[in-house]
Amino acid sequence: MSKKRLMILAVTAALLLTSSLSGCGSSDNNNTNSSNTGSSSVVSTDTNPVSADAIAAKSENFSIPKPIAYFLFNNTYSQRREYAAFQGLDVTKKLKDQYYNEEAGITWFDVFMDETKRYLQQVLVLSEAAKAAGVELEEADLETVEQTVQNIKSSAESVNMTFEEYIHALFGDGITEDIIREYAKLTTLTNKYYLQVYNGYSYTDEDYEKYFEENKTSYQYADFIQYNFSYASGSETSTDEAAQKAAREKAKAYADNLAQCKTATEFKSYVRDYLTKNPELVTASADHTLTEQELKEAIETEVEKCAYEKYAYEVTSNAGKWLFDESRKTRDTTVIENANSYTVLMITKTAYRDETVTKNVRHILFTPASYKSDATATDEDAAAAALKMANQVYDTWKAGDKTEESFAALAKQFSDDTGSKENGGLYTDVTSGTMVPEFNDWLFDSSRKPGDTGIVKTTYGYHIMYFVSDSSPAWQLSVDTVMRKTDFQEEYQTFAEKYTVEFVDEVLATISEAEVKETSAITYDESSVTSSTASAESAASTESTASAESTASTESTASATA
Repeated sequence: MSKKRLMILAVTAALLLTSSLSGCGSSDNNNTNSSNTGSSSVVSTDTNPVSADAIAAKSENFSIPKPIAYFLFNNTYSQRREYAAFQGLDVTKKLKDQYYNEEAGITWFDVFMDETKRYLQQVLVLSEAAKAAGVELEEADLETVEQTVQNIKSSAESVNMTFEEYIHALFGDGITEDIIREYAKLTTLTNKYYLQVYNGYSYTDEDYEKYFEENKTSYQYADFIQYNFSYASGSETSTDEAAQKAAREKAKAYADNLAQCKTATEFKSYVRDYLTKNPELVTASADHTLTEQELKEAIETEVEKCAYEKYAYEVTSNAGKWLFDESRKTRDTTVIENANSYTVLMITKTAYRDETVTKNVRHILFTPASYKSDATATDEDAAAAALKMANQVYDTWKAGDKTEESFAALAKQFSDDTGSKENGGLYTDVTSGTMVPEFNDWLFDSSRKPGDTGIVKTTYGYHIMYFVSDSSPAWQLSVDTVMRKTDFQEEYQTFAEKYTVEFVDEVLATISEAEVKETSAITYDESSVTSSTASAESAASTESTASAESTASTESTASATA
């Protein structure tokens, strides 16, 4: 039986850490109330008292135990260590024994712990704010909490571990089911309050236009074509100054001639002729001698590569500065001198904002893995079973009142997409290109109108689709997101000033990085992995990307697990 390493932290984090932190930024904080049951602390309940020496952080009404802090530190380390390795982290050595900044006395342990503390502060500060605002968990919220606990139990089963073994591996000593449940209540309430505040801001069309005008370059694009004439290859790298000068002047002459073109067609024609006369520029990277037809096709491919669309402004780019100059006109050209080349640009569409209309859609996902009857069933059998169920549910909806409300109810009952299931399969403000191709093509069909339905097959399974409506233009959606984050950040700062958080450093310092490394993965038999593991990781991964920029809930989940 082969052995593999299953990275379970990311999955469990997605299941457990659901509070909305994206509006806080690197210095923000989140919090939630434990529940409407009257418990004032995530760790102090009648059924599960936790000693004071196990507390890692606390505020006036809430506290978080070491096992939760340990899990968050572990998750931070697991998520960040590969990137940190590029900054000098040696993953084979102890974090406390290597410096991130030796002059300042900051170790890599300090770096990961500081990020953990920021998250803990976010949880506790917003918990206090939620409590002060009278926000409580309702029945549906508590059902979500219980589902979180059940999902963790399912993950334990999928790796052939008992629930107790599994949570101990993830959270360390002192963890219990009650603590996990109470913390899930805390983060669920935090998320609820965050969304209440975040979605509570309102803006007018004038507000959006004003913000856009003040920050144009952040929301504009330009289209252009370009070609680069290099003079730093072959004999042109000679140390002979005369040869270098000649090569540079030759490249400059080509660039100046190309810049005289008046249309994009002329521009491409010039490049095509240039490559035809200098085929070595195309054939140099080929792994075989090109035929005449292959050379012609290769040249045409290079010509088409000259075109660029939706180029975003870059403050450090000379090309960007030229393209987004307010005096720019279509078909303007310029020659930009680089270290070893000259670049010619022709603008084909002056600065513009993305007016593409975003979409609101509901869907019900049926993944084949969820309908695999047993280990002997083939993938084809599972796919057929998923399609059969999709058709049955679709027929049920069509036999009823055929409303959006009844569709949403079926999504809550049947959908395998955990990213939208509880919201009735709804994704709002979806931008083109964020969904898998088949989903995207159906949604952005120019003939699409409210109430349209259908079944679409994607790599994730079968989707019953329900088109809700058009939404905001893409540029306005981007502006709205930034304005809400900014406003929330400002409001959060008032919370942070009002509600004090105390870190128990002597407890946090006892987190063992050896434990972190050992539990960052768990060994399991390949045959023991069930479909529930796959669905926990992937059901929302593609569909939920649609709202990564446009909905607070998706943003917050990503931030919390990060």
